[in-house]
Amino acid sequence: MDFKEAAKLINEVKPKIAIPIHYGSVVGKEQDAADFRKLLRTNIKCETLMK
Repeated sequence: MDFKEAAKLINEVKPKIAIPIHYGSVVGKEQDAADFRKLLRTNIKCETLMK
């Protein structure tokens, strides 16, 4: 699942918070987390734990 697919799923599930974790060290790159955040609905908080 790429960040676009993940964001689509999160927008359908509608949690209060989303924490992207599988990027940078496992798959993808750090920019994927930022792009994921941009695709979320404004009422879904996104916390990025990895730096």
